[in-house]
Amino acid sequence: MTAHPASLECRPGCSECCHQTFRVSEVEGEMLALGLAATAPAKRAAIVARARAYQADQRQPCPVLDGEGCCGLYEHRPRICRKYGVPLWHPDRPHELRICRLNFTEGAPPDLDVDALVEAQAEWASDWIRLREELELGPQDNRTIAAWIVAAAETSELS
Repeated sequence: MTAHPASLECRPGCSECCHQTFRVSEVEGEMLALGLAATAPAKRAAIVARARAYQADQRQPCPVLDGEGCCGLYEHRPRICRKYGVPLWHPDRPHELRICRLNFTEGAPPDLDVDALVEAQAEWASDWIRLREELELGPQDNRTIAAWIVAAAETSELS
């Protein structure tokens, strides 16, 4: 974000990338649950209500977004939310680099180091795999952010 501020539209209230369904792991679901538990009751109830109404097959805003398009669990957001917006590389699609439609509208700056972006994200993916191995986690239980929020609310009666 700091390397090319003129090319990035990411800012508080921009929720362009938050209107799609992301599935996140159980580790990230736990982080969401921790954030939800630490949230003020009225805000928490609003997030849980939106999560319960969420339908993954429709293009809806993430249930964690507030009315101004800001993330209600920003400090506890999943990995995908932390890296979305910048040119995004995924190990399952190594031949493509995805970029938010609002960013780099005038093309990539000449000093954009695509190799460094890919290398950093590949290392992040490797770190994630190593962490899962160290924690002896089996296959990932990927669920939508909404599903993790609802599960957290139901198991700890946070709603």
